[in-house]
Amino acid sequence: MTRALILGVNGQDGSYLAEELLARGREVTGVGRQAASRWVDPSCFRYVTLDIVNHSALDELLAALRPDVIYHLAVLHGPAGHAYEAVWRDALAVNLGALHVCLEHLRTRTPHARLFYPSSLKAFGSRPPQLITEETPRVSDCLYGVTKNAAYELICFYRRWHALWVSSGFFFNHDSPRRPGSFFLPRLAAWLAAKRQGSEAPTLATLDFWCDWGSSREFMGIVADQMQAEAPTDLVFATGRPVYAASLAGRLACAAKLQSSSPPAVGSPPFRADIRRMRALLGRAPDEGAFEVVAWILRERYGISLDSRSEIAP
Repeated sequence: MTRALILGVNGQDGSYLAEELLARGREVTGVGRQAASRWVDPSCFRYVTLDIVNHSALDELLAALRPDVIYHLAVLHGPAGHAYEAVWRDALAVNLGALHVCLEHLRTRTPHARLFYPSSLKAFGSRPPQLITEETPRVSDCLYGVTKNAAYELICFYRRWHALWVSSGFFFNHDSPRRPGSFFLPRLAAWLAAKRQGSEAPTLATLDFWCDWGSSREFMGIVADQMQAEAPTDLVFATGRPVYAASLAGRLACAAKLQSSSPPAVGSPPFRADIRRMRALLGRAPDEGAFEVVAWILRERYGISLDSRSEIAP
């Protein structure tokens, strides 16, 4: 049985990945800072309380467990506009330093084990080119991007010089009912629920932007598939279908019977993800987009079911 270790199992992505791997019959150990598992049934896997800022403790755990696959999904990350200056040391320790501990563990103890590390759309800067592929030049114009790009360079170094099996994914925006309410889609869901219930709605700073949103649960299923490939590779994780936020909000409001029409998109998407490599390698790509994710959040958090997507004009 394959033994998997998930760093950050109490997060959105880590918890869905744990459930996916357990459903596939994997033996799973999950690591989180909290005293107990937040989302995953603790009777189904081993939970370890550990703050991976403590690199010595992380290395001791790796030496004891010797997992076949490591998923480094722990990350210090915030919503748009988050200030990383105040948490820079922890960001380096989690996003970069802990990755180095895992890579050294593979190099010195288990060279045939595998490792997955998620990068980000922010690796390509605030103004990426119109089409983003796995080979798109990376631009570090925010501190979060600095940590992710440094981590990717570290991965490339260990693959080149030590032939380690390490894969990465450039994750575009992805959400779920487990995403904190400060992120856009959960906040939009809260806004819709408040409007439906006639209560005070949270403020939406702007709807004048484009984005490619996917489902965390679906992304994690694809990560599990990616780690079964013959050779390590990097993939862009996105739907490839950018959405204008104001049009999305309007379509959702129509489906929630709050209004009868949806405003048209303004302009065209500033960039688009190229997911052809994912389709070629895995035979699949993310299908659920922003509408489905918000509908999912509304069902799970607020007990609100929307009309079928097929009834709503795109």
